[in-house]
Amino acid sequence: MDTNWRLLSTSKHRAAMNMAIDEAMLLQQKSTPQPTLRFYDWEQPAFSFGYFQQITAEVDIEACAARNVEIVRRMTGGGTVIHGWDVTYTLIVPHGTRGMPKGISASYRTISDSLLRGVRRLGIPARRSDISGVSGGSGTEREQRDGCRVAPNSCLAQSAQYDVTCNGKKIAGVSQRRNQIGAMYQGYIALDMPPPELLELTSKQPEHGRILSEKSTAINIEHSTPVARKQLEGAVASGFAEVLGTDNCGQQPTWVAGELSHEELESALNLAQTKYATAEWNFRR
Repeated sequence: MDTNWRLLSTSKHRAAMNMAIDEAMLLQQKSTPQPTLRFYDWEQPAFSFGYFQQITAEVDIEACAARNVEIVRRMTGGGTVIHGWDVTYTLIVPHGTRGMPKGISASYRTISDSLLRGVRRLGIPARRSDISGVSGGSGTEREQRDGCRVAPNSCLAQSAQYDVTCNGKKIAGVSQRRNQIGAMYQGYIALDMPPPELLELTSKQPEHGRILSEKSTAINIEHSTPVARKQLEGAVASGFAEVLGTDNCGQQPTWVAGELSHEELESALNLAQTKYATAEWNFRR
């Protein structure tokens, strides 16, 4: 397979559109396979939650709406993630891509190593979580990674195997979806910490905000000088290139700056409207 990897840095979008773009990129791999790394941002604060979560049982939806916090279900597993203060990324890898291991655990480790290389370039003393045997994941389309599931059910509240930590606190997480086309990894890197009032909204349990502030941290808390979003994106992209090159006998992927194809954009616009913005998708039981 071609060693050219597509690198996307898309503009801010609403929550439904961000999830729709990811699915559209995965679907496009069937006709036009090309490994893709996408960095993106959010138009307004949002909570994305795992495929298996019943979010209405965990989060006060009306309170979120009152604070203009969007709610959207991901295709991937795991727990609730707060967006708007993070660098969010999606890695799309069609089956047969050289440099990306086939196994669930090995692929998570590759992503973890890539993130570690990236954030360490910025002087962040990051480490891999020392928790073992909680990487989760599956090789089938129906089974998802569930290593983030704790009570309260937030990805920020507890580290799973291969998550990235700093000074014992979680700073990045990732979940995945696999099907017959390839694998999609959705992850976040905490650039800044959300305000306390947003942390509290991630659970109906009143102590949840305190738990999140104790167990998670952010790049700009751990770094002596502010790190810009583009600076973090560039460092992480370099980290991926180095690690994927190691797994591919030293042949690093070449990042090719690109944009969404017409087909991907049309598909995303449709998916955002008919799927990710609907109560049927987000609040089904």
